[in-house]
Amino acid sequence: MPTLTEQKPMVRATYDEMEAYILLPEPMLGESYDVAQLKDALAENGVSEGIFEEKLAELVRNGIYNSEVLIAQGVSPVDGVDGYYEYNFNSSLDHKPKLLPNGTADYWSVHLIEEVTKGQVIATYHPAVEGRDGATVTGRIISARRGREQMPLKGKGFERTPDNRVYTAALDGKIERQNDRIVILPVHEVTGNAELAEGNIDFHGDIVIHGNVENGVVIRATGSITVDGIVEACTLEAGKDIVLRSGMLGGNKASVHSKGSITAKFFEFTKIKCAGDLHADVLMDCDVECQGQVILDGSRGSIIGGRVHAIRGVIVSTLGNEVEKRTAVYVGAGIEIYSRLHVLEKKIEVCREELVKIEEGLKRFEVLQKERGVDYTNDPRRTVLLREKIKNTAILAGDSAEEKKLRALAEGARGACVSVIGKVYPGVEINIDELKYTLKNIGKHIEFFKMPDKIATRKCYADVE
Repeated sequence: MPTLTEQKPMVRATYDEMEAYILLPEPMLGESYDVAQLKDALAENGVSEGIFEEKLAELVRNGIYNSEVLIAQGVSPVDGVDGYYEYNFNSSLDHKPKLLPNGTADYWSVHLIEEVTKGQVIATYHPAVEGRDGATVTGRIISARRGREQMPLKGKGFERTPDNRVYTAALDGKIERQNDRIVILPVHEVTGNAELAEGNIDFHGDIVIHGNVENGVVIRATGSITVDGIVEACTLEAGKDIVLRSGMLGGNKASVHSKGSITAKFFEFTKIKCAGDLHADVLMDCDVECQGQVILDGSRGSIIGGRVHAIRGVIVSTLGNEVEKRTAVYVGAGIEIYSRLHVLEKKIEVCREELVKIEEGLKRFEVLQKERGVDYTNDPRRTVLLREKIKNTAILAGDSAEEKKLRALAEGARGACVSVIGKVYPGVEINIDELKYTLKNIGKHIEFFKMPDKIATRKCYADVE
């Protein structure tokens, strides 16, 4: 039986303690190592986990000397996976028409509404996956990140299973995500035409009309309005966006008012009021008030005749026409907004001063009550002051909200300009705030912008195929 060597195995652990190596110095002739001797060396160096037992036996059996061999390996932690929701509906709707390769706009690509049917699975919850801790070769535990569960979905119009994993629509309607909420609301859908004989439509929610809208019909929605067919001389009012896929023939009797954006193939002889952006191919003899941008950047995009005011600017392919039809374009906040802001500033200042005086008057009653020991709670003079305080507080709140809105419009108007991608014709009048510029010659690829004392022009680099 060979004599055990007095040589000491050399053990080395890596800096992160995830691997350990052993090296056996070559013993004297007739001497050898045994497995127990190697295990003792590992233990002396703190290596206790992930040891390759078969490798130890192999080193002894085959006499592998003077070569460092991996002998132990730690276990890496496996992080947990957070729970997540898989949504079975499109929550990123495109409110702008896509430009086709020929430069025209595809108004059928605009979608304001994602519809679901009762019983349809709208979301599935995938629970969190627990992590698995790791360990080094020295036995030190490496904690894994724990998977976190998500809160059950909030909102209305849907049902869920007792385990909060499967969510289904409780009614037919429009579905949308509102921050961390899912909301399903009813949709008023007209499969054919909206006719005067059927009456006007006034709906708390969204309206979808798959046919035409006849003359004289009034359509009001607190949500959006979508019309697939032609819209004639009627009234449209929406609390959100409006999409007219086939355009509107206003006949100087039509009115369109949206608190969101408006997208339409064309408008003719229509009065338009829009709180967001206005996208179209053609505006002909229209009266437009837009708090966002007016964008007609398709190859056929044109403004011909009428008056168009866009606070944030206008982008158009063709402005005016060959017969020099008078066309007025206004951009910027305009004198009216700045004048109203000035009035509101003065009014708010006076109202605040009045409230300070009222507060001082009320405090005097408190002082008198302490000094004289008399209850002034129902004193007519104090009652008058309280009424004035309530009235002035309400006025101040309303004026402050209006001032904030107007300031936002004024800020958005900074740098507003008129960009003409193609041609602009004589007969066109450009207005930026208080300044005016009248075209006398045909121009191409021009951008009109404001300088301190005049409207200047520069090259418009945008192009349409």
